[in-house]
Amino acid sequence: MIIHFIKNFILAFLGSIAPAIAMNIEKRLLLWTGLGGSVGYCIAYALNTSAPSLSISQIFIGTVTVAIFSELMAKKLKAPATVFCVPGIFPFLPGIAAYQTIQSLVENNVQKAVRHAVDTLFKAFTIAFGILIVTALFRLIRKKYTALKD
Repeated sequence: MIIHFIKNFILAFLGSIAPAIAMNIEKRLLLWTGLGGSVGYCIAYALNTSAPSLSISQIFIGTVTVAIFSELMAKKLKAPATVFCVPGIFPFLPGIAAYQTIQSLVENNVQKAVRHAVDTLFKAFTIAFGILIVTALFRLIRKKYTALKD
């Protein structure tokens, strides 16, 4: 069990660092981008360790975790939250489901292709919705804090 967590942590860390390097993110922020993605993925994975892939609810919880981490690190390290959020969600992207959709289309299995396409879309929308909720909540809190401060 612990071995799986360590393996997933390392793979999610690398899966978050690689796009961060490709996006030319500052070197001082690379460790934090990898950490955000790996913590979010491990929290999502911990919800159901027996499933072969992450469910929509797991992806939502993981994405919310990454988004909260991103907002907090943006404030602490004085960088945009997207620097942490975009690479951090890469481990959650439904690449396998998208691949299976295309594979089913090539095999002329339309029913299976539709099922995989719907799964891909739901997972992608879940990622976007998780980020949207956290970002909106942090903006609301910032706005209230600024109004009280003035």
